[in-house]
Amino acid sequence: MKRARRSVAAIAVAAMATVGVLVQSWVPAAAADSPVAAERDPVILIHGLFGSPANWTELAASLKQAGYRDDQVFTFGYNTTTQSNVVTAEQLGAKVDEVLSRTGASKVDLVGHSMGSLNSRYCVKYGACAGKVDDWVSLAGPNNGTANAGLCGWQVTCREMRPGSGFLTKLNAGETLPGDVAGTVIWSPNDGVVTPATSSKLDGVHNIEVPGVSHLAMLRDDKVADLVVRALA
Repeated sequence: MKRARRSVAAIAVAAMATVGVLVQSWVPAAAADSPVAAERDPVILIHGLFGSPANWTELAASLKQAGYRDDQVFTFGYNTTTQSNVVTAEQLGAKVDEVLSRTGASKVDLVGHSMGSLNSRYCVKYGACAGKVDDWVSLAGPNNGTANAGLCGWQVTCREMRPGSGFLTKLNAGETLPGDVAGTVIWSPNDGVVTPATSSKLDGVHNIEVPGVSHLAMLRDDKVADLVVRALA
């Protein structure tokens, strides 16, 4: 049932991909057709570099406004500077198992902001998240690296975000995501942190451009929140 809904949602998202349509036709997800709460996968929100679970206050509220229950929205916190994204992916795998056990769900959805897009996708491709994720959504993710990673190159995570790093080379080898995972990348040409901004885009997923939204504003923009809800439907 969820896959059938996704095909409808994908058509809606594709129709909204240009600036004019996105602005003129945007309808809050709470007002759109959506599955009942019992049919939703639990969602885990993964913050980025220098971030914390508190970054998700606005988006978590938007998810609940769209029909998610409190026990269907989770955040994941981790050390963003002194441990590799590979280690973080292992910890995220444990979080996924915890959420599945608590909720009784068969799969979860993952939403990552910035660097959270990287460790979450690594977990899906190579870690304990494999086979346990239905939808993966990236907000402002440096999915192919960012030139700005050189500004904090003394930190292992920043080195991993350099274009061409060993971490990114492995992450981007082969398919973007396993075939049983639906992927969505939401990116902005006005990101300002991921440079070039097009580095966020990935093959084999829905790439949705949202002009005029900065890197951190992705966390609190209403249009972005609506697109996330639709991507998870």
